Amino acid sequence: MTGAGMSRRKPGGWAIAPAAILAIAWVLTACAPREAAAPTAVAGGHSPAMPPLPAAQAHIEPAALEAAAIAAREDGADALLVARNGHIVFERYWHDTAFGTPTEAGGWQGIIDDLLAGALVNDHKAIQLDATPDRARIALAAGVSYEAYLAKRLWRPIGAADAVLAPDLRAAQGDWIRVGELLANDGVYMGEEIVRPGWSQRVLARHAATGEVASLGSIKDLHRLPGAGGASLWIVPSLRLVILRTGRAETPGDPSGNGRIADFVLRGVTDRPDAMSDEGATDPARWVPRH
Repeated sequence: MTGAGMSRRKPGGWAIAPAAILAIAWVLTACAPREAAAPTAVAGGHSPAMPPLPAAQAHIEPAALEAAAIAAREDGADALLVARNGHIVFERYWHDTAFGTPTEAGGWQGIIDDLLAGALVNDHKAIQLDATPDRARIALAAGVSYEAYLAKRLWRPIGAADAVLAPDLRAAQGDWIRVGELLANDGVYMGEEIVRPGWSQRVLARHAATGEVASLGSIKDLHRLPGAGGASLWIVPSLRLVILRTGRAETPGDPSGNGRIADFVLRGVTDRPDAMSDEGATDPARWVPRH
C-alpha cells in the first residue's frame, strides 16, 4: 500500500509526491527570515542652511566655542554645530565628515514622530496623544504614507535635504540642527509654524534626558536630546540656542564629555541673565580645557 503523500518510485524506494513537495516548500518559505524592508525616500526642501553669523554678533565668546570644539574632538565627535536665533554661529567637522554626511536618528526618531503628531493636530486630524504615536497611526491619521506626511509637514518645510527611512530616519547630520531650531523657536522654522505654540515644550519634556541640569543657575531650560551613539542635541529655548554634536562617544554611556561641550558654550553666552556676574568671562585662557 502506498502511504499518504508518498508515491512508489521502484521496489525498495519512495519518492515524495508533488503535492507534498509544494506544501514543504510553502512552510520553508513562510518560516525563512524576512529581509529588512528596502530604504524609503523622504523628499526634502533643499534650502540653504541657516545663515551664518559671527559668534560675537550672536553674543557668544569665540573662545568658548573653540573650547567646546576641543572637548568634542577629544570625545570622538564627528561634528559640532552651534546655532542661535536662527543663525549658524559655529561649525566644525572631523573624521572626513561634512554637513551632508548621513547620520542615523537613533533617539531622535521619537522627536520626529512627536512633531508629526503635532502637525496632525494643526491639520485637525484625529490622533491619540497619550504617548508618542507609531508610524502606522501617523499614516492612518494623515491619510497618506508615513514618509509622504513626513516630507510634506516637516522635512520640506525646514528645507532639509532628501533623507531615507532605513528603518529609522537617516539624514544629513547638519539637518538635525534644523530640527533643533524648530524646537528652540516654539515650533516655528524660518517664520513658518510647523506645530502649534507649546507643542515643542511637550516634545522636549518627553524626550530630554532626565536628571541633567546646567551648571549655571540662571539656565533653567537646558534640554539634552540623545541621538544615535554619542550624538546629542542641546536646546535652550530661553536663549534660542541649539548645540549639535554627532558621532560616537569615546566612552559610551558616559555623558561627561558631552556635558563639557554644552557647559563651555553656555558660559560663553554673554547676554545670559547672570553673565555680568561671571568673573573672567572674557578671559580666553579660562576656556582652554583643563586650564
